[in-house]
Amino acid sequence: MARPRSAPEGPDPFEVLGVSRLATLEEVTAAYRALAQTYHPDRHVDSPAAVQSQAEQRMREVNQAFLVLKKGSWLAASAETQIRSWDTPDPNAGFEARRRASQASRQHTAQARAAQASRTQAKQSIPGGQARPMIKAMGGEKIGFGLAQALITNELTCRTCQSVQILPAGWQDRLRDTDWSCSACGRVILAWR
Repeated sequence: MARPRSAPEGPDPFEVLGVSRLATLEEVTAAYRALAQTYHPDRHVDSPAAVQSQAEQRMREVNQAFLVLKKGSWLAASAETQIRSWDTPDPNAGFEARRRASQASRQHTAQARAAQASRTQAKQSIPGGQARPMIKAMGGEKIGFGLAQALITNELTCRTCQSVQILPAGWQDRLRDTDWSCSACGRVILAWR
């Protein structure tokens, strides 16, 4: 007879992910993806530092809970507990779990498609513009994202308002003494120090 596994220390991964102890791996994965959409640090770039810190902490907890459940140590331990607690396991439990997982997966896919459609519509509704040159500010950080896109197409997408900004000819030569800002929202979209 195999020795029972000891439960990992730390918060209960089922509670962290908000799933039942009867959840299948598909349900756990769907719950993880939904929480990752909410707490991922890229979603909180423009948030206050306190919110960013809380989101990072929560994302670490969600990642840890998912890894623990994905390895199966808690899923196997909870299955052993269920078998011991019931005289006869429910023969429909497997079917019900697969049905719930399929439903969660369809719901997640529908939400992802709706979010993508919303982003696409918002991007199309914002008119593009001509990137504005600014005198290089003293100090500050490097903002080099989108540089490859700019080198190939002479365009950049503003990360704040999602408008496409066109860079004028010869912008590469002026990069040392000029920052480029969005004409729609005024945010710096390209700077190199």
